[in-house]
Amino acid sequence: MGTQFAVAIPAALAAAATFAVSAVLQQRAARQAPEGESLSWRLIADLLHRKTWLAGMGCVLLGYLLQAVAFGFAPIAVVEPVVGVELVLALPLAARLKRTRLGGREWAGAGLVMFGVGTFLALSSPVGGNAEPALGSWGEVALPALAGAAVCLGVAKVTRGPRRATLLALVAGVVFGVMALLTQSLVELLTTSGFAAIFESWQLYALAIAGPLGFTIAQSAYQAGPLALSLPVIDSLEPSVSVVLAAFLFGQRISLAPLHLGGEMLGGALAIVGIFLLARSPLVLAVYEQTEQQKHAGGPQDKSEPSLSRAAG
Repeated sequence: MGTQFAVAIPAALAAAATFAVSAVLQQRAARQAPEGESLSWRLIADLLHRKTWLAGMGCVLLGYLLQAVAFGFAPIAVVEPVVGVELVLALPLAARLKRTRLGGREWAGAGLVMFGVGTFLALSSPVGGNAEPALGSWGEVALPALAGAAVCLGVAKVTRGPRRATLLALVAGVVFGVMALLTQSLVELLTTSGFAAIFESWQLYALAIAGPLGFTIAQSAYQAGPLALSLPVIDSLEPSVSVVLAAFLFGQRISLAPLHLGGEMLGGALAIVGIFLLARSPLVLAVYEQTEQQKHAGGPQDKSEPSLSRAAG
Protein backbone atom coordinates (compact mmCIF):
# COMPACT_ATOMS: atom_id res chain seq x y z
CA MET A 1 0.00 0.00 0.00
CA GLY A 2 2.84 2.40 0.84
CA THR A 3 4.46 1.90 -2.57
CA GLN A 4 1.14 2.49 -4.32
CA PHE A 5 0.56 5.74 -2.46
CA ALA A 6 4.13 6.80 -3.27
CA VAL A 7 3.02 6.92 -6.90
CA ALA A 8 -0.62 7.98 -6.47
CA ILE A 9 -0.07 11.00 -4.20
CA PRO A 10 2.61 12.71 -6.36
CA ALA A 11 0.56 12.02 -9.50
CA ALA A 12 -2.56 13.50 -7.87
CA LEU A 13 -0.59 16.56 -6.67
CA ALA A 14 0.82 17.06 -10.16
CA ALA A 15 -2.73 16.83 -11.55
CA ALA A 16 -3.90 19.44 -9.04
CA ALA A 17 -1.08 21.78 -10.08
CA THR A 18 -1.93 21.52 -13.77
CA PHE A 19 -5.64 22.00 -13.01
CA ALA A 20 -4.73 25.13 -11.03
CA VAL A 21 -2.88 26.65 -13.97
CA SER A 22 -5.69 25.68 -16.35
CA ALA A 23 -8.31 27.38 -14.15
CA VAL A 24 -6.38 30.67 -14.26
CA LEU A 25 -5.91 30.50 -18.02
CA GLN A 26 -9.42 29.32 -18.89
CA GLN A 27 -11.24 31.71 -16.57
CA ARG A 28 -9.40 34.66 -18.07
CA ALA A 29 -10.32 33.58 -21.58
CA ALA A 30 -13.93 32.68 -20.73
CA ARG A 31 -14.62 36.06 -19.10
CA GLN A 32 -13.71 37.74 -22.40
CA ALA A 33 -16.31 35.82 -24.41
CA PRO A 34 -19.73 37.38 -25.14
CA GLU A 35 -22.34 36.63 -22.49
CA GLY A 36 -24.79 35.40 -25.13
CA GLU A 37 -22.57 32.40 -25.80
CA SER A 38 -23.09 30.96 -22.31
CA LEU A 39 -24.16 27.27 -22.20
CA SER A 40 -23.71 27.07 -25.96
CA TRP A 41 -21.27 25.26 -28.22
CA ARG A 42 -20.57 28.73 -29.63
CA LEU A 43 -18.73 29.47 -26.40
CA ILE A 44 -16.30 26.59 -27.00
CA ALA A 45 -15.98 27.59 -30.67
CA ASP A 46 -15.09 31.12 -29.55
CA LEU A 47 -12.61 29.91 -26.94
CA LEU A 48 -10.89 27.65 -29.46
CA HIS A 49 -9.61 30.82 -31.13
CA ARG A 50 -8.01 32.11 -27.92
CA LYS A 51 -4.43 31.04 -27.27
CA THR A 52 -4.80 31.50 -23.52
CA TRP A 53 -7.71 29.08 -23.39
CA LEU A 54 -5.94 26.54 -25.58
CA ALA A 55 -2.97 26.62 -23.21
CA GLY A 56 -5.38 26.03 -20.33
CA MET A 57 -6.98 23.15 -22.21
CA GLY A 58 -3.58 21.56 -22.66
CA CYS A 59 -3.13 21.72 -18.88
CA VAL A 60 -6.54 20.10 -18.40
CA LEU A 61 -5.64 17.17 -20.63
CA LEU A 62 -2.32 16.71 -18.87
CA GLY A 63 -4.09 16.93 -15.51
CA TYR A 64 -6.58 14.21 -16.41
CA LEU A 65 -3.78 11.97 -17.64
CA LEU A 66 -1.99 12.41 -14.31
CA GLN A 67 -5.24 11.82 -12.45
CA ALA A 68 -5.77 8.58 -14.39
CA VAL A 69 -2.27 7.46 -13.40
CA ALA A 70 -3.13 8.15 -9.76
CA PHE A 71 -6.35 6.11 -10.10
CA GLY A 72 -4.24 3.21 -11.27
CA PHE A 73 -2.57 3.06 -7.84
CA ALA A 74 -5.16 4.33 -5.35
CA PRO A 75 -8.95 4.59 -4.98
CA ILE A 76 -11.03 7.72 -5.47
CA ALA A 77 -11.19 8.33 -1.71
CA VAL A 78 -7.42 8.95 -1.81
CA VAL A 79 -6.93 10.65 -5.18
CA GLU A 80 -9.82 13.13 -5.29
CA PRO A 81 -9.14 14.89 -1.95
CA VAL A 82 -5.52 15.39 -3.05
CA VAL A 83 -6.62 16.81 -6.41
CA GLY A 84 -8.84 19.17 -4.41
CA VAL A 85 -5.79 21.09 -3.13
CA GLU A 86 -5.74 22.83 -6.53
CA LEU A 87 -6.19 26.31 -5.07
CA VAL A 88 -3.26 25.84 -2.69
CA LEU A 89 -1.05 25.07 -5.64
CA ALA A 90 -2.42 28.11 -7.51
CA LEU A 91 -1.03 30.43 -4.83
CA PRO A 92 2.56 30.52 -6.17
CA LEU A 93 1.20 31.44 -9.61
CA ALA A 94 -0.95 34.20 -8.12
CA ALA A 95 1.96 35.55 -6.09
CA ARG A 96 4.26 35.55 -9.10
CA LEU A 97 1.78 37.33 -11.34
CA LYS A 98 1.15 40.04 -8.72
CA ARG A 99 4.79 40.12 -7.55
CA THR A 100 3.80 39.98 -3.93
CA ARG A 101 3.94 37.68 -0.90
CA LEU A 102 1.30 35.51 0.67
CA GLY A 103 -0.69 37.13 3.47
CA GLY A 104 -2.43 35.80 6.55
CA ARG A 105 -5.59 34.73 4.70
CA GLU A 106 -3.58 32.77 2.14
CA TRP A 107 -1.47 30.98 4.74
CA ALA A 108 -4.55 30.23 6.84
CA GLY A 109 -6.52 28.91 3.88
CA ALA A 110 -3.62 26.81 2.62
CA GLY A 111 -3.01 25.43 6.10
CA LEU A 112 -6.66 24.47 6.55
CA VAL A 113 -6.80 22.73 3.19
CA MET A 114 -3.60 20.76 3.71
CA PHE A 115 -4.40 19.87 7.34
CA GLY A 116 -7.97 18.92 6.45
CA VAL A 117 -6.99 16.73 3.51
CA GLY A 118 -4.12 15.18 5.48
CA THR A 119 -6.41 14.39 8.40
CA PHE A 120 -9.03 12.83 6.13
CA LEU A 121 -6.46 10.63 4.37
CA ALA A 122 -4.76 9.59 7.60
CA LEU A 123 -8.01 8.49 9.25
CA SER A 124 -10.11 7.25 6.35
CA SER A 125 -7.93 4.24 5.38
CA PRO A 126 -10.01 3.49 2.25
CA VAL A 127 -10.24 -0.23 1.45
CA GLY A 128 -12.02 -2.58 -0.92
CA GLY A 129 -13.67 -1.71 -4.14
CA ASN A 130 -15.00 -3.19 -7.36
CA ALA A 131 -14.39 -0.86 -10.29
CA GLU A 132 -16.57 -2.94 -12.63
CA PRO A 133 -20.08 -2.78 -11.14
CA ALA A 134 -23.16 -3.73 -13.13
CA LEU A 135 -24.76 -1.16 -15.41
CA GLY A 136 -27.84 -1.08 -13.18
CA SER A 137 -25.70 -0.02 -10.23
CA TRP A 138 -24.39 2.91 -12.24
CA GLY A 139 -27.96 4.02 -12.89
CA GLU A 140 -28.95 3.74 -9.25
CA VAL A 141 -25.98 5.83 -8.08
CA ALA A 142 -25.17 8.31 -10.84
CA LEU A 143 -28.62 9.16 -12.20
CA PRO A 144 -29.98 10.79 -8.99
CA ALA A 145 -26.87 12.99 -8.77
CA LEU A 146 -27.14 13.95 -12.44
CA ALA A 147 -30.87 14.60 -12.06
CA GLY A 148 -30.16 17.06 -9.26
CA ALA A 149 -27.53 18.70 -11.45
CA ALA A 150 -30.07 18.97 -14.28
CA VAL A 151 -32.46 20.85 -11.99
CA CYS A 152 -29.70 23.29 -11.04
CA LEU A 153 -28.87 23.73 -14.72
CA GLY A 154 -32.50 24.54 -15.53
CA VAL A 155 -32.59 27.18 -12.79
CA ALA A 156 -29.27 28.62 -13.95
CA LYS A 157 -30.60 29.13 -17.48
CA VAL A 158 -33.19 31.62 -16.19
CA THR A 159 -30.90 33.23 -13.60
CA ARG A 160 -28.49 36.12 -13.99
CA GLY A 161 -25.75 37.54 -11.82
CA PRO A 162 -23.64 35.84 -9.14
CA ARG A 163 -26.20 33.10 -8.49
CA ARG A 164 -25.85 31.89 -12.08
CA ALA A 165 -22.09 31.33 -11.67
CA THR A 166 -22.61 29.37 -8.45
CA LEU A 167 -25.42 27.22 -9.89
CA LEU A 168 -23.37 26.37 -12.96
CA ALA A 169 -20.42 25.53 -10.71
CA LEU A 170 -22.65 23.13 -8.77
CA VAL A 171 -23.57 21.37 -12.00
CA ALA A 172 -19.94 21.23 -13.17
CA GLY A 173 -18.83 19.83 -9.81
CA VAL A 174 -21.33 16.97 -10.03
CA VAL A 175 -20.43 16.19 -13.65
CA PHE A 176 -16.71 16.19 -12.83
CA GLY A 177 -17.38 13.92 -9.85
CA VAL A 178 -19.15 11.41 -12.12
CA MET A 179 -16.29 11.74 -14.62
CA ALA A 180 -13.89 10.67 -11.87
CA LEU A 181 -15.94 7.48 -11.41
CA LEU A 182 -15.86 6.78 -15.14
CA THR A 183 -12.12 7.41 -15.29
CA GLN A 184 -11.35 5.02 -12.45
CA SER A 185 -13.57 2.37 -14.03
CA LEU A 186 -11.70 2.74 -17.34
CA VAL A 187 -8.32 2.54 -15.60
CA GLU A 188 -9.40 -0.66 -13.85
CA LEU A 189 -10.64 -2.07 -17.17
CA LEU A 190 -7.29 -1.23 -18.77
CA THR A 191 -5.31 -3.03 -16.06
CA THR A 192 -7.52 -6.13 -16.01
CA SER A 193 -8.61 -6.58 -19.64
CA GLY A 194 -6.14 -4.65 -21.77
CA PHE A 195 -6.23 -1.60 -23.99
CA ALA A 196 -8.62 -3.01 -26.60
CA ALA A 197 -11.32 -3.61 -23.98
CA ILE A 198 -11.59 0.13 -23.36
CA PHE A 199 -13.03 0.74 -26.83
CA GLU A 200 -15.63 -1.95 -26.25
CA SER A 201 -16.82 -0.38 -22.98
CA TRP A 202 -19.70 2.04 -22.64
CA GLN A 203 -17.75 4.04 -20.04
CA LEU A 204 -15.42 5.47 -22.69
CA TYR A 205 -18.31 6.88 -24.71
CA ALA A 206 -20.09 8.15 -21.62
CA LEU A 207 -16.88 9.96 -20.67
CA ALA A 208 -16.65 11.36 -24.21
CA ILE A 209 -20.09 12.92 -23.67
CA ALA A 210 -19.63 13.99 -20.06
CA GLY A 211 -16.25 15.60 -20.71
CA PRO A 212 -17.31 18.25 -23.26
CA LEU A 213 -20.55 18.80 -21.35
CA GLY A 214 -18.73 19.40 -18.07
CA PHE A 215 -16.16 21.66 -19.69
CA THR A 216 -18.86 23.75 -21.41
CA ILE A 217 -20.73 24.20 -18.14
CA ALA A 218 -17.52 25.02 -16.25
CA GLN A 219 -16.50 27.61 -18.86
CA SER A 220 -19.99 29.12 -18.61
CA ALA A 221 -19.58 29.31 -14.82
CA TYR A 222 -16.22 31.06 -15.25
CA GLN A 223 -17.82 33.41 -17.75
CA ALA A 224 -20.78 34.24 -15.52
CA GLY A 225 -18.77 35.80 -12.70
CA PRO A 226 -15.52 36.01 -10.74
CA LEU A 227 -13.71 32.80 -9.95
CA ALA A 228 -14.61 33.21 -6.26
CA LEU A 229 -18.18 32.28 -7.19
CA SER A 230 -17.34 29.10 -9.11
CA LEU A 231 -13.96 27.48 -8.46
CA PRO A 232 -14.41 26.88 -4.70
CA VAL A 233 -17.75 25.22 -5.40
CA ILE A 234 -16.26 22.96 -8.08
CA ASP A 235 -13.15 22.17 -6.02
CA SER A 236 -15.15 21.18 -2.95
CA LEU A 237 -18.06 19.44 -4.68
CA GLU A 238 -16.11 17.29 -7.16
CA PRO A 239 -14.18 15.27 -4.52
CA SER A 240 -17.20 15.14 -2.21
CA VAL A 241 -19.49 13.76 -4.91
CA SER A 242 -16.93 11.29 -6.23
CA VAL A 243 -15.98 9.92 -2.78
CA VAL A 244 -19.61 9.48 -1.70
CA LEU A 245 -20.72 7.92 -4.99
CA ALA A 246 -17.67 5.63 -5.09
CA ALA A 247 -18.63 4.26 -1.68
CA PHE A 248 -22.00 3.13 -3.05
CA LEU A 249 -20.92 2.21 -6.57
CA PHE A 250 -17.48 0.66 -6.11
CA GLY A 251 -17.72 -0.31 -2.45
CA GLN A 252 -14.69 1.87 -1.63
CA ARG A 253 -15.24 2.17 2.10
CA ILE A 254 -13.60 4.53 4.54
CA SER A 255 -13.21 3.88 8.24
CA LEU A 256 -16.49 4.37 10.11
CA ALA A 257 -15.09 3.97 13.62
CA PRO A 258 -16.60 6.79 15.73
CA LEU A 259 -13.31 8.59 16.38
CA HIS A 260 -12.15 8.14 12.80
CA LEU A 261 -15.48 9.25 11.34
CA GLY A 262 -15.49 12.39 13.48
CA GLY A 263 -11.95 13.21 12.39
CA GLU A 264 -12.79 12.56 8.74
CA MET A 265 -15.78 14.90 8.88
CA LEU A 266 -13.73 17.56 10.64
CA GLY A 267 -10.91 17.22 8.11
CA GLY A 268 -13.31 17.51 5.20
CA ALA A 269 -15.00 20.56 6.73
CA LEU A 270 -11.66 22.29 7.37
CA ALA A 271 -10.54 21.61 3.81
CA ILE A 272 -13.75 23.12 2.40
CA VAL A 273 -13.41 26.20 4.64
CA GLY A 274 -9.82 26.58 3.45
CA ILE A 275 -10.86 26.34 -0.21
CA PHE A 276 -13.43 29.11 0.24
CA LEU A 277 -10.92 31.27 2.11
CA LEU A 278 -8.43 30.94 -0.72
CA ALA A 279 -11.01 31.55 -3.44
CA ARG A 280 -11.92 34.85 -1.76
CA SER A 281 -8.34 35.90 -1.18
CA PRO A 282 -7.53 39.37 -2.59
CA LEU A 283 -4.30 37.90 -3.95
CA VAL A 284 -6.03 35.10 -5.85
CA LEU A 285 -8.82 37.38 -7.07
CA ALA A 286 -6.29 39.98 -8.22
CA VAL A 287 -5.04 37.53 -10.85
CA TYR A 288 -8.37 38.02 -12.65
CA GLU A 289 -8.71 41.79 -12.25
CA GLN A 290 -6.79 42.51 -15.46
CA THR A 291 -9.28 40.53 -17.51
CA GLU A 292 -12.26 42.24 -15.89
CA GLN A 293 -10.80 45.70 -16.48
CA GLN A 294 -10.07 44.87 -20.12
CA LYS A 295 -13.52 43.42 -20.65
CA HIS A 296 -15.35 46.49 -19.33
CA ALA A 297 -12.94 48.89 -21.03
CA GLY A 298 -13.31 47.09 -24.35
CA GLY A 299 -9.56 46.75 -24.60
CA PRO A 300 -7.44 44.04 -26.19
CA GLN A 301 -8.19 40.54 -25.11
CA ASP A 302 -6.02 37.52 -25.74
CA LYS A 303 -2.92 39.32 -26.98
CA SER A 304 -2.70 41.46 -23.86
CA GLU A 305 -1.71 38.58 -21.56
CA PRO A 306 1.86 37.59 -22.46
CA SER A 307 3.06 37.61 -18.87
CA LEU A 308 0.42 35.02 -17.94
CA SER A 309 1.50 32.72 -20.73
CA ARG A 310 5.11 32.92 -19.66
CA ALA A 311 4.17 32.26 -16.05
CA ALA A 312 2.16 29.21 -17.02
CA GLY A 313 4.91 27.89 -19.24
